Amino acid sequence: MFTVKDILNYRCPRWKEWPAIELYMDQVISLLEENVSFFYEDSSVKPVTSTMINNYVKQKIIVPSKNKKYQREHLAYLYVLFLLKPVLSLTDISRSISLLQNSDNYEEAYNLFCDELEAALAMAFGNKEETIVHKPNDIIQTMALSFSYTLLARYYISAQELT
Repeated sequence: MFTVKDILNYRCPRWKEWPAIELYMDQVISLLEENVSFFYEDSSVKPVTSTMINNYVKQKIIVPSKNKKYQREHLAYLYVLFLLKPVLSLTDISRSISLLQNSDNYEEAYNLFCDELEAALAMAFGNKEETIVHKPNDIIQTMALSFSYTLLARYYISAQELT
């Protein structure tokens, strides 16, 4: 389980920090796990597996690798996918990422996602003290906000597709 300090110190890998060389599946899994497992509470369950990635290719959520080698674009796409998977449906994630990919500069859009994610984590966790026991109101309010912001994300994704 993560701590508030861990969250506040977390830094997303930026575009140029992903390897520029092509990687095999086991290398991709290792890199992604290193960067997303932190957010998965159940350490007995692997957050990233080759089966998951292969299923995303079969479902056309991600583009297939070339000669079983994955590029920086795959890593960035999969990173966003594995981060958002506990919050949004695969359909919503796929739609939102395809909107980013259709932007003029995918590298810039990905780095913007990283900046926004870090800012959101700082906003959500910035004034929290780990030693304080939260009241039921805090928990209920957080769940309601989580629902509301997830709904807002879905709304933005749908609205963007209409334009």
